[in-house]
Amino acid sequence: MKRTYKCDWCGKEFIRLECYMKGKKHAFCSRQCLSDFSNKSKNPDGYLTLKCYDNMAENFSELAKRLNPGRMTPEIRQKIRETRIRKYDGKSYSKYFGRHEHRVVAEQMLGRTLKPGEVVHHIDGNPRNNVPSNLFVFASQKEHAEHHAFLKYVLGGDAE
Repeated sequence: MKRTYKCDWCGKEFIRLECYMKGKKHAFCSRQCLSDFSNKSKNPDGYLTLKCYDNMAENFSELAKRLNPGRMTPEIRQKIRETRIRKYDGKSYSKYFGRHEHRVVAEQMLGRTLKPGEVVHHIDGNPRNNVPSNLFVFASQKEHAEHHAFLKYVLGGDAE
């Protein structure tokens, strides 16, 4: 069924089938009016109302779960993790489901999540040794750097 609409940019009235306008927030008589409306320099306030970017990552995650429910189950994540673990010959931090493993262990050790800015230090200098007795949490990167500077002063040379 045809209906009369008013263009949100130029104000001109135009006729369209209702099915073409279903679910749309705005009505435009032409592509040029749509382009002008969504142009930041021509319409600095209104162009933001064209699309909603709130919670985009969450929306994509939900969409992925709905469209491909068998993907990224805990079992598949574990399988992917096992194929990547120890791939870098100990030169980088090991990961636990996308997070640095030493941070996960430190959080379990403290019984809380790490605060922003807190740094986990490996006492023996081995980034793969994530035993709780080998980890120490500094309140900031500054304190961590001061510790390394002190070790370098006391031990001389390149101290871990």
